[in-house]
Amino acid sequence: MTSTSLPFRIEQTRRLLRLQPVLNMVGILFLILMVVNSGPASTPGDGVAVYTVLGGLLLGGLLSAVAAKGFAGGRASAWFLALLAQPLVMVAVWGGWRLDLTLRVGILLTLVLAGRITANLLRAQVRDYFF
Repeated sequence: MTSTSLPFRIEQTRRLLRLQPVLNMVGILFLILMVVNSGPASTPGDGVAVYTVLGGLLLGGLLSAVAAKGFAGGRASAWFLALLAQPLVMVAVWGGWRLDLTLRVGILLTLVLAGRITANLLRAQVRDYFF
């Protein structure tokens, strides 16, 4: 199996995009455990916030996984998918913050990862690779 050598920033972004779905799935697991162990929703907006977190993590992770797959080929669609996944993850983070989740470290880690991916996607070296 031969591997092509990618520039550093592109390879770093691809690896971060491969890590993001894993962290999102761990977040979904903790969210499900939290919902099962807590009682009924304390405020009427909690149900919407749970669906917001679940949808953002699931769709953001799915788009990140598809984008990571197309990154090595230099497909411009992979760049757009990766950029589209980051606001979805931010929506999930907002919903988690609104739920007052006790897993603040996980929320912070997700924020740092999404910020790093977005910063890499907007760098000239990465954009020039795709366009």
